[in-house]
Amino acid sequence: MAAGEAPESHASWAPTDIRVVASVPGAENGVSTRFEVGHDGDARISINRHDSAHTHGTILLVGGRWMLSAGFAPTPGKEIEALDSAALNSQLVIVLLTAALPKGAPPAGVSQHVHLTETNNPIRIATETAAAEYDAPWTVDGTVGAPAVEGPVSYHLSLSWSAQGHPTTRVFAGTTSEAAPTLSIPDSMKLAGWSVRAIGTRQGPASAGGAGPAGAAAGVPAGVTTVGELRRLP
Repeated sequence: MAAGEAPESHASWAPTDIRVVASVPGAENGVSTRFEVGHDGDARISINRHDSAHTHGTILLVGGRWMLSAGFAPTPGKEIEALDSAALNSQLVIVLLTAALPKGAPPAGVSQHVHLTETNNPIRIATETAAAEYDAPWTVDGTVGAPAVEGPVSYHLSLSWSAQGHPTTRVFAGTTSEAAPTLSIPDSMKLAGWSVRAIGTRQGPASAGGAGPAGAAAGVPAGVTTVGELRRLP
């Protein structure tokens, strides 16, 4: 699934801003991500890994063609892995919400318990450069609530499945919002301090349901110093 492709079966859940805290029960480590959709292929992904290094970073997608990263220093190419991880977790949450509440969020002020076991169909999600599969049978259990009208929807979901014959559980918590995009990456923004990678042309705007650069190549083109100059490159 490319960044410009919203999940076809997720019509009732189409967030423009999704926050995910993914963790393993009983483990101290986890990862927090926020995927914000902008206009014309722009997006911002904030990543905070609660590990010994407490890694934090930000990735910007500009025009569906450029990836800017700052705040963490992975080895070359690891920025893409961080982006894929955030996108896959966002996709998975949307899949689980859609399965548990196919008609969308509960009414404002209601916190609804959800429980669903799927015995036949696995979960398959992918970006252009990564994929994940959760074999059936799988079970999702948790709560979903909408505290206010047109406000963010909160969720706390536990996904259980068998990974190579071993019972496995992951917990996902956070919020989703379908408000009109407010993210704006100004053309005047300087590239100094950002790692820049070309990610190829995408079709349509970025989606919180998926992202993943194909054939990313590092380096700022000669003479380019701002986001606007990146956008105007052929």
